[in-house]
Amino acid sequence: MRGRLIYSRNAANKTCVEHEMATPKSRLFLFIVVPVLILLLPLTIYFIDSAAASDKVARNVSISGIDVARYTESEAVAAVEAYTADLLANTVTVEVNGETFTLKPDDVYLTFDTEAAVSAAMEQYKNGVTEWIKAFSDAVDVPVTATLDEDLLEAKFREWEQAAIPNPAFEGSIEIINQKTVTKYPTTGEALERNVSMDLIEAALMAGSTKTIVLPTAIATPTHTPTHIDAAAERADSIIANGVELTNEEYGFTFKVNSFNIARALTVNVATNGTSDIGYSIDRSVIAPLIERARSGLEIPPTDAGWDIVLVDDTEPWNENFEIPDAPRVPGAEGLPLNDTIELAPSLLGTTVDADDVFAAVEQAALGDGTGFLPLDLDAEPEFTTEDAKVYGELYEVSEFTTYMPGRNRADNIRLMAEMVDGVIVWPGETFSINEFIGERTLEKGFKYDCAIVSGELSCEQDKVNIGGGVSQFGTTFFNAIYFGCYKDVAHQPHSIYFSKYPEGREATLSYPKPDVAFENDSNAPVIIKTASTDHSVTVTFFGNKEGKTCGTERSERSNPTGPVLVYKADPDGVVAPGVEKVKSRGSGGWSITNWRIFYDADGNEIDREEFFWRYRGEKNVILLNPCDERVGGDGVCPLQVPDVSGLSSGDASSILTAAGFVVDVDLKDTTDAAKNGIVLSVSPTGYQDSGTTITIFVGDYTGGG
Repeated sequence: MRGRLIYSRNAANKTCVEHEMATPKSRLFLFIVVPVLILLLPLTIYFIDSAAASDKVARNVSISGIDVARYTESEAVAAVEAYTADLLANTVTVEVNGETFTLKPDDVYLTFDTEAAVSAAMEQYKNGVTEWIKAFSDAVDVPVTATLDEDLLEAKFREWEQAAIPNPAFEGSIEIINQKTVTKYPTTGEALERNVSMDLIEAALMAGSTKTIVLPTAIATPTHTPTHIDAAAERADSIIANGVELTNEEYGFTFKVNSFNIARALTVNVATNGTSDIGYSIDRSVIAPLIERARSGLEIPPTDAGWDIVLVDDTEPWNENFEIPDAPRVPGAEGLPLNDTIELAPSLLGTTVDADDVFAAVEQAALGDGTGFLPLDLDAEPEFTTEDAKVYGELYEVSEFTTYMPGRNRADNIRLMAEMVDGVIVWPGETFSINEFIGERTLEKGFKYDCAIVSGELSCEQDKVNIGGGVSQFGTTFFNAIYFGCYKDVAHQPHSIYFSKYPEGREATLSYPKPDVAFENDSNAPVIIKTASTDHSVTVTFFGNKEGKTCGTERSERSNPTGPVLVYKADPDGVVAPGVEKVKSRGSGGWSITNWRIFYDADGNEIDREEFFWRYRGEKNVILLNPCDERVGGDGVCPLQVPDVSGLSSGDASSILTAAGFVVDVDLKDTTDAAKNGIVLSVSPTGYQDSGTTITIFVGDYTGGG
């Protein structure tokens, strides 16, 4: 039996049928797989090729005829730059009306955008397999874009026209001479055909042509009229007359360019391209030096926020007795002015000048009405900003105190110290000390000699301790501003001797390094110290914010009075005779006094009291004695008084002086008066001398004459 019986239906042939069907299935698989593989092969090649050339220009791509296929970006740039370099090195020759001229690419600022061309080339045939396949048959050439300055080319056209055409067309002109406009009116004549000539020039530059390019000419009628030129000249005159003034009101700055410099900088450009345009431009080279000269005045460091204060009550009438009110008088009462005023002065950023911006503003203003905004670069932040200041709330006059001052040097010292302290800001939590801030009072700082209390006694010597004498009055004024401002007292000490011009127990002495006057700003806002003075008074004012808290005062009666302390001192000049007492100071009594500072809340309710106790010991009763007196440390052996022997004979005088315990020396002096012969004319030394001291008597010796 043969296998051809494949169509038999019996069971015995079933296996044979199945065996015969296996061959058609294998062929079907091959028919399906092979075409798929054929289709996948190009895709595989595409992916491999694309991956390998992902950073390169696709095949069949050129740039302005330069084959850059399969070039990397940098290779393509180099190839195009080599090409454009040849174009930029080429010189184009033109002919105008039979005259030959040359034009270099630099003359018209010819440039090529190589990067843009290469970037466009890199994008070709990169969008899928279809474009990849297309790259095998279709070529793409990407042009390099070139630009030139049409104004420079126009200037060349005019140059060639003037040189080659006997009767060139003229559009008119306006020149500035000595701040005045000089006009020339338009005339008809021959001119280059602008559009055609420009196209020819551009084509020659792009092609690197070495042939002579003939530029066509034609009779041209000016676009402008004398009316146009006159109107332009009138506007130019107005620009010059206006000058320029730029202002920045926030900073209070002004930048001006006068008419002379505007005239130097102004150019009127009459269009020659067939349009009726007339342009006005400002020469930067004229304005730039003016900007640089003004720079130092326009560039400032940042300004911190602060407070502007106007003192309105610093000229209170002079009290002839130098009496000081026991407490500050209420503003507005008794004819007094109202409180001083204080306003927040905002912070300012530091400024720098951008010359480009300022020039642009000058040009805009010059071509406008002459005025404009002065631009400044605000680039430096202040340390203390307006926002920082606002955190402290609104500041106001917290306290003020005035004292009156006699004496010239004393007043000068007080005013000098007031000036030094004026404007100081004490921040919350800080302590301010007059001695730490001012330092030692010296002649070099401007302080002068004046009376001062030294060891409980008034001293008016020209000694170091007297430099700055009188400043305790400023200390008293300052302390009372602290007292009534409700600020924490850190250091103060009343005088040991009471002066009636000060409030009892509520005053302060100053010396260096101690005693001092100091306070702590225990509020939540800064304290601004302002001082003012007249010929006879000094005022200290504190500005701050005590959140409505105020302070008043009460004082006790005097208690525990005592007499002056008796003090014996040796007479430093030796004038006081032995056994004689000379009163230098009768002194004054002492007593105790107490002041209470009373604190009130914003509603006027008493919330606290602070006690200030002081005892005045009074001025010492000082008695001067001869230094020999045992009460001042002497040995009790006192000098003798030299007897007055003038007018006595030499012999009598010698006896008296010898008897008094002195040694006598005789010195003859010529005289023409016979009556004075042998008579003592004078004695030296005189006064009180130690026993055994030689006393010289000068005796007359008659020499005749007459």
